[in-house]
Parts: sequence; C-alpha cells; structure tokens
Amino acid sequence: MWVIILFNKFVSIIFSLFIITIPINAYGVNENRISAECAVVLDAATGIVHFDKNAYLKHSMASTTKIMTCLLACESGKLNDAITVSEKAIRNSEGTSLYLKAGDKITLLDLVKGAMLESGNDAANAIACYLAGDISKFADIMNVKAKEIGMNNTNFVTPSGLDAKLHYSSAYDMAILAAYVCKNSELLNIASQVTDSITVNGVTREIHNHNKLLSVSKCFKGLKTGFTKKSGRCLVSVYDYGGSKIVCVTLNAPDDWNDHIRLINSAKEKYKTYKSDEKIVLNTVSELNKSVNCNYSYSIKSCSDINIKLYYYPIIYTPVKKNDVLGRAEIFSGNTKVEAVNITADEDI
Repeated sequence: MWVIILFNKFVSIIFSLFIITIPINAYGVNENRISAECAVVLDAATGIVHFDKNAYLKHSMASTTKIMTCLLACESGKLNDAITVSEKAIRNSEGTSLYLKAGDKITLLDLVKGAMLESGNDAANAIACYLAGDISKFADIMNVKAKEIGMNNTNFVTPSGLDAKLHYSSAYDMAILAAYVCKNSELLNIASQVTDSITVNGVTREIHNHNKLLSVSKCFKGLKTGFTKKSGRCLVSVYDYGGSKIVCVTLNAPDDWNDHIRLINSAKEKYKTYKSDEKIVLNTVSELNKSVNCNYSYSIKSCSDINIKLYYYPIIYTPVKKNDVLGRAEIFSGNTKVEAVNITADEDI
C-alpha cells in the first residue's frame, strides 16, 4: 500500500504597469513581427494558450500531417515489424521521398523515421497501407484519433499531407496533437534527432531532419516541418523549458524559423521556477528508531500552480541506508505529470 500526500505550491506575482507604443497581441507579442497567417503557442501540460493569431481558422497543414500518421504507427505496437512496401503505397507519393520501390524491405520504425525526418511521402503512405490496408481506411483511423484527443476542427484525407480538397486542420488543433505527442516519448525522441539511420533491403543509410530549429537549441524537441504551394511553410515545434513543454504551431509562415524563436521566447516569460528541497519523516519498524528522516528536491518551470503527490510505504522496515530510495514525489502542472523524483533516506538506521 502506498501513502499519497497532495501539496499545492503557488507564488505571488506583483504586476508592473508600463506603457508601450507598438501594437501587441493580447498575449504580449507584436503581431506585426509574426509572418504566419495562423499561429498558436500553448503549454502542453495545461493547455493554457500563450498566443494566438487566427488559431482556429481552417487551413491546410502540409506534411505536419505526418505527426498523426507516425503517432498511430508508434501506438500500434508494431514498430519492429518488417514490411514489404506495396505498389499501392508508392503509387501517388510525389514530392519529398525516401525513394522506396515496391518490394523494398523496411521496418515500420524506419518508415516513421523517414516520414518524420526526411518527410518521405512514400514512407507515410507505406505506413498507412501496412496498418490499414489502404490510404482511405487509414484516414478514417486518423480522424477517429483526432476526435478522441480533441481535434474538433480537423479532417484528414491523406497520411502524407499532400493537398486534398477536404484535408484541413487549424493551428490550434495541430497544437493539441503536438501536446498529445509530448506524452509519447518514443515519437518525441525520433522527431528530435538531427540525423538518424534507416535500413532498406539490408543496406543502412543516414537520413537528415529538415527542422533547422534543432540546431538552434537542444531544448527544441521537433516536431515537424511542412510545405506545399497551397499550405505555405508550416511548422510544429515542441520546446522543453525546465520540464514543461511549450508547443508552437505556424501555418503559412514565410519566416517560420524566426516566428517560432520569437514566440517561444515570449512564452517563456509566462513561466515561473518552482524549486524546493523538502524534508519529510517516514515511520519505520525498529526497536531503536521509530522514524527515518528523508528528503526530495525538484526544480521545474511551470506557467501554472503545481501539485505534488508523494508515494511511499506507510511503514519502512529497517535497516535503512542513507540515500536508499523509499518513495517518490510526482510534480504535476495541471493534470499532467512534468517531473518525478525519488524520496531518499537522509541517514543510516
């Protein structure tokens, strides 16, 4: 049995009033400096919106579509499956490509890498055909998942993001998708790689990520680039800020790299640092000592108050050595766990 204790931490903020002479968005960003037609920045854990510009407008989203395609692949439990690429998969896969041919042997994991890093339309189609039998059936699965996670202004038609009449989303919906992906460490890790390797027909080759922000800061963890003439330049970013994930989405943004840097830097001003070194006492079973002194410490950034859940056994059996792990503390921002640290003994008993 675990004992669970809940805490709430908060910090008072004193607001200063000041006068500015340039037009700014309600969230404190000069919209004139953001090139995107549609944009949003939100906190992945709480869903708090830090910035929006036409965030709920229906818009095509190009290859950022592949985030959903690859999410479904990662959730399928079949990443290690060996696949034979079908003729159907490569039939309508113009544009960026891994140059797969019908009959090629490749794993589902390597198709995900190829779709996320090099944006291979053939890789996305191959994923769809393997998991659902054909592209239209896979699009149905994509739409079911979209509704499940709250993408209510989205309709998927293709797994690759190639333009189609009824293929659309919004900056906000794509941010909801990115926030959901933040819970999938496997896909987030793939998307954050600058380079990786895939093996086709037993031959291994290196592939490269199109996302230049990965070279700007190690805090950027992907997520996906995209471009078509209809959609313009599209970009979905995840930024790890002291344990919190900031999501930024721009659609039709000629200056997307700088848009994301400006928007992320502005959003970071909304975050506070929560730092503490806590002492607790746990009960023990011992003739000499009835308790043991313990501690846990954390340092995270959050844009909202945090909650802490402590998990430990109600009675600790001795002997206990200093630094023994006797439980854990989980730190939540909103309803999302953003950090977990050990509760350790401060002494030998």
